[in-house]
Amino acid sequence: MKLLQRLHTDLPLLLPPLVAAVLLASPTWGALDYHASLALAPVVGVCALVLALQPRPLLRRWLLLVTAPVAVLLLGSVFVPNCNRLYGLKFYALGPVCSAWVGVGWARLGQLVLPAHARKVAWAGALLSALPPAWHFLTMPQVFAYHGLVGYIAGALYEDAVAIQAPYLTWRLFDLLLWLPVIVLPQRRWTWPLAAAQGALALTLLLAADTLGWRISSIRQTLTRDVTVADQFALHLPNTPAIAANQDLWRNDVAFRYTELARAFGTQPPRPIELYFYAGAGQKQRLMGANRVDMAKPWLGQVHMVLPEFGSTTLTHELAHVFAAQWARSSLGIPLRYGVIPDAVAIEGLAVAMEWPIRANLDPHQWTRAMRQAKLAPRVEQLWSLTGFLGQQSDRAYTVAGSFLRWLGETRGWPVVRRVYAGEPLEVVTGQPLAALAAQWAEFVDDPQLHPLTDDDLARARWRFARQGLFEKPCALETGRACQKADGLAARDKPARAVAVRRKLLAAIDKWVLQDQDDPELHVELADDLAQAGLLAQADAELAALAARQGPQALHPLLRAAVDAARADLLWRQGQLAQAEATWRRLLGLPLAEGMLRTLEVKLHFARLPQAREALTQLWLTGAQPVPGGADAVLERLAQALPADPLAQSQWARRLLAMDSARGLHILNEVLPQLLANSPYTARETARQVLWRHAVDAAAKDVPLLTRLVAESAVPPSLVAEWRRREQRLTEIRAN
Repeated sequence: MKLLQRLHTDLPLLLPPLVAAVLLASPTWGALDYHASLALAPVVGVCALVLALQPRPLLRRWLLLVTAPVAVLLLGSVFVPNCNRLYGLKFYALGPVCSAWVGVGWARLGQLVLPAHARKVAWAGALLSALPPAWHFLTMPQVFAYHGLVGYIAGALYEDAVAIQAPYLTWRLFDLLLWLPVIVLPQRRWTWPLAAAQGALALTLLLAADTLGWRISSIRQTLTRDVTVADQFALHLPNTPAIAANQDLWRNDVAFRYTELARAFGTQPPRPIELYFYAGAGQKQRLMGANRVDMAKPWLGQVHMVLPEFGSTTLTHELAHVFAAQWARSSLGIPLRYGVIPDAVAIEGLAVAMEWPIRANLDPHQWTRAMRQAKLAPRVEQLWSLTGFLGQQSDRAYTVAGSFLRWLGETRGWPVVRRVYAGEPLEVVTGQPLAALAAQWAEFVDDPQLHPLTDDDLARARWRFARQGLFEKPCALETGRACQKADGLAARDKPARAVAVRRKLLAAIDKWVLQDQDDPELHVELADDLAQAGLLAQADAELAALAARQGPQALHPLLRAAVDAARADLLWRQGQLAQAEATWRRLLGLPLAEGMLRTLEVKLHFARLPQAREALTQLWLTGAQPVPGGADAVLERLAQALPADPLAQSQWARRLLAMDSARGLHILNEVLPQLLANSPYTARETARQVLWRHAVDAAAKDVPLLTRLVAESAVPPSLVAEWRRREQRLTEIRAN
């Protein structure tokens, strides 16, 4: 009995280190960094509250409470990768340590206000304190939040560069100041003056929340260009001249995607959707919290994205989340497991099924078949488990889930998917166990007649899906932060400092992975920084070491091609034109991404033209430096220097579309026939631009040219089909 009583008394001291030990099973959550602090902070904070309510000396137990979990994490770092313990300790100090301080503060406040009911007061206050950040998250566009017992909640799950920023520091300083009088001066005669002072301080700082960055309520004031379509959507755009000249383009694109989804769902949302398009990832992170991740808040009817490229199906994906809110029974407009946990496989699977993205001319069924042939595909049963989706690399999970939900809708009917999204068990809705459904889907996906693949497709799939996911990578967050910092330094023309940052990161990673088993793309980025700094020999040595990797560590052929292309760039910079051109020409025959093939085509075309040297070195070669006046100025000079060159004119005209749509489209119409004959990869991208513009601008239509584009397969069949649907919608609008 005494043992049980002692265990109950000491449980608050035992629980946090036990949680820390469990976290060690994950290379990301077990590292001393943001995720570990996020998981431990509420546990430590609540345990501190419980300890402070016990009639025993607190200081020694409080110190043990905050040191035991970090000791477990530091001991675990013998086998769990930790590339920046000092930064992790900062997260720990701002997270669990400060949460323990807040927990003690709530307990002391309860003892001061109502000693006979101290426990109830403390718990009530702690629980009620969650209401403001919850209300902030539920009603505001932001995905981040701050809470005394939890710390900083970044919001976007797949962000890989979560960092300590000024708002988090000021929030924790506020916590320390708020609870300091209660903890240090616990005499009862000070109770009400302290309570009044605390209330005044809290009110003052909360009123300044926008200034301090804890809350951002000025998004609409920042994105001041609004475009609306009655009863459908309100589009908030950055107020820049280029966007002002093309706002009709985005309005038409959103309207087309909206109409497509309204037909697919059989209804439209009950209120207009608000779309926030940001000028860049930095602006989006500053205003709503997500950096590299586009996302929706279905319960608010909001979509937040970096300004999408016209025709991008990612817009359909995010809009689908809002449309699907009508199918969900929860107040958040998303399916929830056990009424609490978001059902990621249903949420993202349905969005992919509705988006149905075509990448490299393959749909998700084909990509899934290629993934299965490469033995990289997760099992559907695994994805459907409580944590199976989030435990997978996101590209694999999204693709398989989208393929399965699309198949389910097309074979069992979309009402079945609707009921699943509403939270009904899959087995109940379909009358079959998940294993049987998964087997039927697998037979469908693996059918070579329905989903043909080439050897090139399989090579691309092995490269695309073999990459590690965020929660599988060693030092994932430190890598994200370091790369973001190095990229920023390189963009500000500080390549030497960028080199130092990347080398420090690679040195840290080398302590945790076997030699030559790190992420080779980090070395490619380092070589780019070295070349930008003028250290061409060092850059080539870095790339040569990558190319020399053998056995299990040998580079994937497609990454090897990127390394060879970069080394050829360095040869060209050193005047060895023939060798560089020979490498570029060889690489054009490989199943590379279309963007890379297009770049190789451009390099070969301009390699021996003196007038193109500036554009080539500043825009397309390894080690390209920041361009004064921007890329637009370089491309305009290129077009002026080569007025009769169709490739030079097309490069400038595609940029010109953003500023002078009519003029840019006229140039593209003029040069496209020549590109179709001589520059096929550039012609395909140019043809896409022409098709998209013609689909929304009847006055620009050139019927013979469009007929030729379709006949010569200059654009994928999926884009031709979309173009025809856009044309049909434009005709319907004019008729009405």
